[in-house]
Amino acid sequence: MRDNLAAAGFEVNAIGTFNQSDDYKVARISSNSILAAVKEVGRRDDCDGVFVSCTSLRALPIIAEAEEALGKPVLSSNQVTAWHLARLAGLRDSVAGAGMLFHTQLKPQD
Repeated sequence: MRDNLAAAGFEVNAIGTFNQSDDYKVARISSNSILAAVKEVGRRDDCDGVFVSCTSLRALPIIAEAEEALGKPVLSSNQVTAWHLARLAGLRDSVAGAGMLFHTQLKPQD
C-alpha cells in the first residue's frame, strides 16, 4: 500500500496496523479501537491527513470525530468510494457525520 501511494505522489510518514489478515476479525474491530489508532497516527506533526485502508474496517462512524480531534482530513477506502460514486451520479448533498470529504464537490476534469 505504501508503495502504491508513493507512486501516486503521496508521502507516507507513518503506518498503523491491527495486524489482522482475516476479514472477519477486521470487521469486528471496535469503533473505539479504530478511533484510537487514527488519532495516534494523525497526531504526528508530519501528518497532513490519515487514510484508513481496508474495506472490512468500519471506519465511517469515527471519521467526523477523528477529523474534529485532529483538525486534519481522515479518509477511508469505503468513504472515498461512496463519495466518488455519489458525485459521479450527480449527487451534491453533504452528508452529516461522514467527514469533511462529503462537504466537497468533484472537481471538473480539464
